[in-house]
Amino acid sequence: MKKTILIIVLLATGITVVRSQQLFNYDSLSIFRVLQFGLETNFDIRLKKQIVGESQGQLTSTKGAFNPQLSLNTYGFYGTDPTVTFMNSYYLTGQLLVPTRLGIKLYTGFKLSTMTQIISGVPDFYPSTNMPINASGMWAGITMPLLRDLGRHNTNNTAFLSTLMMNKAQNISFTDEICQFIKNTLTYYYNVYHRARILTILKEANVDAKDYVSDVEAMIADEQIAQAEIYRARAYEYNINQQYSEARNQVTNSLYDLITTIGMKGKLSTSHLPLFLDSLPDPASFPVEQYGKYILKNLDSMVVNTSYYKSQELATSATLINMEGAKYNKLNDLNLDLRYMYFGTTSYQPFSDFNQTFSSGSPGSSINLTLSYKIPFKNEERKGDYLTKLSSYEFNKIQLEKLKFDSRMQVYQLLSDLGHLIPIYKNQVELSILEKKTYDNEIQKLEMGSSTQIDVINTYMDYNNALLNVEAGRQAILTKIITLKYLIGDFPANSDQLLRYNLWDFSVK
Repeated sequence: MKKTILIIVLLATGITVVRSQQLFNYDSLSIFRVLQFGLETNFDIRLKKQIVGESQGQLTSTKGAFNPQLSLNTYGFYGTDPTVTFMNSYYLTGQLLVPTRLGIKLYTGFKLSTMTQIISGVPDFYPSTNMPINASGMWAGITMPLLRDLGRHNTNNTAFLSTLMMNKAQNISFTDEICQFIKNTLTYYYNVYHRARILTILKEANVDAKDYVSDVEAMIADEQIAQAEIYRARAYEYNINQQYSEARNQVTNSLYDLITTIGMKGKLSTSHLPLFLDSLPDPASFPVEQYGKYILKNLDSMVVNTSYYKSQELATSATLINMEGAKYNKLNDLNLDLRYMYFGTTSYQPFSDFNQTFSSGSPGSSINLTLSYKIPFKNEERKGDYLTKLSSYEFNKIQLEKLKFDSRMQVYQLLSDLGHLIPIYKNQVELSILEKKTYDNEIQKLEMGSSTQIDVINTYMDYNNALLNVEAGRQAILTKIITLKYLIGDFPANSDQLLRYNLWDFSVK
């Protein structure tokens, strides 16, 4: 009876409800199906998506520093004040503040007020009277820093520009996260594929080894060979059986790697290997020489256009903006506030009637000029901030140079490896064919009595190792091709591109 087990159970939050409730069937695997599901369920991609959302929130927050601000205040006083001077006083004020990207702030406002003044009378001469007073006014002004925080390098604009760069970097980094997922998943997918093929080879070898032991036992029973030959046969069987057991464990481990990168719970029938719906590419057909020349000719432009390089480049630009902002803002604070005001008042008018207040000409217009200057004993705070951000920029710049250098060197090394590995792989394929013929010939010689058991075992082991070497060589080549494609940016970044993508396309574009 087929026994079905759960491979792994993972919480799939943040994706569609339908997909989160499914079980991924690992009994049959295809590259497109694995990548399609993984793009939705991979934990690193989902986490990176939240980081991008956090970056967008930070960008919105810093952008808010340039939004206009409207403030309103109202005040009411009922009754007579303790000095018996006024009674029933009210006012309403409002101001609109408009920040600019250069650090200059424009503002305008108004004030409406009304009160009742108590005019004390003189006993026996004239009685006390109440005089309503209405007042209204408006003003407009400008505040601007003169020594620091003026211009495009002011604190708010620097924060906005650097956050904008980091937001772009995070978005491109999200694309790179998808590319890394594809790279890892393809590697794990073909690793499972190769491990399964190795297991199949060793399974057949294990069956052959058991049959061989039976044949030796039969030959001993017929007194064709000595009794001692059974020990060599069984040692050979145990050797093959150990390799077969280890191969089964390697299939399980490689499958766990694939499950981890997909990030989705699934099921697998324990009595079968996964059925692979894709054909395994033949490395012997890869035009590595022509493709390598094309890559070397365009390597610099390829690297600088990759998502992993662009994200680091934008992060470096963000640190440059912060450094320049700190450099231009090391001086002390000197602020200017220039305001024009116009107020008018009327007396003995109806309560809260402001129609005539502005035309009253009393008290009229005025100009207010304010300069404020802050003189610290030592400006170490801003100097230290500049030195910190300067070091951060230099660090990121060196890191960017290192990334480009490392990518170039990896591409050189991969092309060099492929230039050697593909001819070796072709020789390994030819060698496996020759080893098979040698083994078949040795079997015929043994039946004719002109060969020994050890010769048969050795030639079979040579043939078996040749088959394993072919698969190991194929896996090494495919892994390096996948890594090479990632380094030069030849990877899809979304599901639509994935539909049209062919990893084994080596045409010169």
